[in-house]
Amino acid sequence: MIDPAQARTRLTDYLGAEVDSLRVLAGGWETTVFEFSARSKPAAVELPRARPLVLRFYHGPDAAGKGSREYSVIRLLRAAGFPVPVPYAFELDPTLLGAPFLIMERLEGGPLLRLRSFPDALKVFTLAFLPFVRLQVKLHRFEPRTIGLAALKPAFGEDGKPLLDRMLMTIAARVEQGPLPWLAPALEWAFYEASNFHEDGKSVLHMDYHPLNVLVHGRRISGVIDWVSAESGDRHLDVATTATILSCHAMDNPGWLRDNIAGNNLRRLYSGLYLSLYHTLMPLDFARLRYCQAVAAIFRLSTLGMMITRGAESVGYRAEAASDVTAPVLRLLSRYAARKCRIPITPPRVCLLPDRARN
Repeated sequence: MIDPAQARTRLTDYLGAEVDSLRVLAGGWETTVFEFSARSKPAAVELPRARPLVLRFYHGPDAAGKGSREYSVIRLLRAAGFPVPVPYAFELDPTLLGAPFLIMERLEGGPLLRLRSFPDALKVFTLAFLPFVRLQVKLHRFEPRTIGLAALKPAFGEDGKPLLDRMLMTIAARVEQGPLPWLAPALEWAFYEASNFHEDGKSVLHMDYHPLNVLVHGRRISGVIDWVSAESGDRHLDVATTATILSCHAMDNPGWLRDNIAGNNLRRLYSGLYLSLYHTLMPLDFARLRYCQAVAAIFRLSTLGMMITRGAESVGYRAEAASDVTAPVLRLLSRYAARKCRIPITPPRVCLLPDRARN
């Protein structure tokens, strides 16, 4: 974790301007995000004065590569007219502030899924859910070559292969390295079925599009954040990833998002509504979607499995991220993937234990 006081001092030196109110805005598996403003006009970077800004630090083994790629993706999407933050500067050198970092616009509002209370979450989510789906459809209508995304190094695997192939190869490597033998039968099924689902079309994909990465201000979506995993490929893979997250993202707090009757019914409602709306706006091939949902869930399970067996750094995240891998999420994901591929998936009991018992 970057120390806020130290970050403020270093940022003041880097910008050549006094920094106001640097505070932690959010933290994730790959990044730490601060909010700040510049009191005077910076000498080093062209920034708006006395306006909220975001300082995003990148962590993990490939921090510089991920940060550089996200900066490029945001610039391309901004130029194409998609609602993303204005990126002002990216620095690869970790010695400047302690890690590679991106400075960008602070978008108005907050996440589409508000966690303060159930009534607040339901109200905001209901008002903005259709724009949430429409915006993803707009993204999928972009052609990667037209906006320049196809020229960037892919987020998953080696270049030169379709995204689906690269995802399957990544899962296979993790099953071997983990080792994760409990995922091997599902992976074998995915490879066998892949020949029926060669990638259909090329779209710009977010690959982590969910209500915590979409910001709303009132009834208006102010923008989409977290483009580290952006890809080119079959839009069904992006839809499947979103549907998997909506169906399986359980949380201990708040209670209405736990692995319980209320949480599971809410997830089913959101996922079903999402797929129905998307299909109305941009028709889906449901056989292809079901296959992609299985692949998305297996891919996610391979990520969490590696975090448990080899540590979070083995899949590019910071070490502390492993503590966020919870038994409820693993159970939900395993059941979800098993339903989609009709192959039993049973993680070892040690993976389903609370962190203290696991250690």
